[in-house]
Amino acid sequence: MTDGQPGVRQIKDPEVLKILAQPIRQKLWRMLLLQGPATVGSLAKQLDADPGQVSYHLRELARGGWVERAPELARDRRESWWRAVDESTAWRTEDFPTAEETALMLHLGMLMLREDMHQLQASMRDRPQRSPQWRDATCTARAFLHLTADEAREMNAELTAVLARWAQHGDRARAQGDTAGRRPYFVVMYGVPEESAGEVT
Repeated sequence: MTDGQPGVRQIKDPEVLKILAQPIRQKLWRMLLLQGPATVGSLAKQLDADPGQVSYHLRELARGGWVERAPELARDRRESWWRAVDESTAWRTEDFPTAEETALMLHLGMLMLREDMHQLQASMRDRPQRSPQWRDATCTARAFLHLTADEAREMNAELTAVLARWAQHGDRARAQGDTAGRRPYFVVMYGVPEESAGEVT
């Protein structure tokens, strides 16, 4: 993905990626990122899955550092609360050079892309039912650029910094109790070279 950045956990252990490269775990991780802390029971109900199975996958995600328990939210011993770990993560292709690791990265990337598209398609279907304010706040943008690899990396760093700044703004506001009118907002960014044009060295 990206080079090392301050405040970003750089993943170099393929086992950590392998833990996330599983459909149910991918969904659980995304649900906790989007909705905030939740109980095993509520997650199982949303996924129409067995609570025991959900607990197992959450423990596996915790082993990889993707989620963590939130026992302070439990009202009694029967409740098992979990939250997504509050940190950014990144990994680089060059840290996973073997054929098996390359296949793992491809599998995880395709799984994440599929989930991204599923979330975007669901949002598009729901758009007519949204309030006018949130319809106007929905963004669709695309650009076909002509860049060198160095220019593309520079642009990516700028856009990533913008997303990080707004993520921190939202986190601070929520921590201060400023939640009126605030809701989860999903932004996905893909910048890829156009393969049909051929590769220029």
